[in-house]
Amino acid sequence: MIPVRIKNKFSDHPQKVMRPISIRLSEEMIELLSATAADLGFKRIQGLIRLYIRQGLDRDHQDYTLAHDEVFIEKLRKHGVSQRIIDEAIKDTHNNNISQPLSELQDK
Repeated sequence: MIPVRIKNKFSDHPQKVMRPISIRLSEEMIELLSATAADLGFKRIQGLIRLYIRQGLDRDHQDYTLAHDEVFIEKLRKHGVSQRIIDEAIKDTHNNNISQPLSELQDK
């Protein structure tokens, strides 16, 4: 297998390098994340956790935006999240006004 860093040198569409991390969560938190992920259409809680982290970063750092993470947005599309929802989420993050959770956007 060719490492991503080497592939990116020769690719027109470079991939973001992802590193695994370890985090301890309570069973209650994992159950709640699993239920929320299922309600929002995520296959696993990993995508939902990434979304929550990105929303927090967007709120705390104006120079960081979800719109710059093409890999994450493409995965959302592949999992059936509509372009309208993605566009609304990006617009909200640009306005630093993340007052609506993703579940409210999907209900519209």
